[in-house]
Amino acid sequence: MRIIYGVNPVIEALKSHPEYFKDILIASGRAGQAAEKIKKLAEQYDIKCRIIEKEEIEMLAKSPHHQGVAATLSEFKYVDIEDILEKWKSSGERALILILDCIQDPQNLGSLIRTANASGVHGVIIPKDRATDVTPAVVKASAGAIEHTLISRVTNIATTIEQLKEAGIWVIGIEADSKQNIYSFDTRTDLAIVIGSEGKGIRRLVKEKCDICLSIPMKGSISSLNASVAGGIALFEVLRQRK
Repeated sequence: MRIIYGVNPVIEALKSHPEYFKDILIASGRAGQAAEKIKKLAEQYDIKCRIIEKEEIEMLAKSPHHQGVAATLSEFKYVDIEDILEKWKSSGERALILILDCIQDPQNLGSLIRTANASGVHGVIIPKDRATDVTPAVVKASAGAIEHTLISRVTNIATTIEQLKEAGIWVIGIEADSKQNIYSFDTRTDLAIVIGSEGKGIRRLVKEKCDICLSIPMKGSISSLNASVAGGIALFEVLRQRK
């Protein structure tokens, strides 16, 4: 069983995967359009709503940022790499896949998944070890985007990159010290973009598997960007060029 919380995550999950729901929890006294919308959707899918105290929701969510709404669902279902490749091939578009190498902050992972969905990625790949997985905080930070995004959790990122290359996908690492920047690179081809961890960036073995590493040019005193910001800039530069 897993917990999700927040108005948008619960609504998006209801719309996309009502079959995953066990029940919905609404704080006593929680009113307004959002609460009514959730109750109507729950009734539509024959999902039980329970009214409980706000403090109980906070204990379940392990966060004060629940907006008076939470839900219990079956475990999150990761997909296989083949599912992401199939989505790409059936779309008729150029591939766009996001690889996250050991992102450990749930807020960053959630933000990156939200940005990935907004930029039209075919899937997101994360490692099983030394990284956060899909937690309630990640779901909340994604604002519901996680319910509409294919996510694969793999044992070995480097091996997965080889698999993507065999499928004809060019792999780009985003690294602050790379001489060539992303604005000078033609992204109108089948691509996977690798974003490294918050502290150490892309691991050496993963970097060696990339076809090329590109930087994001900056003018200030700080030498690197937050992982979710770097991912957003890279993904939307791809989208800009392709448009």
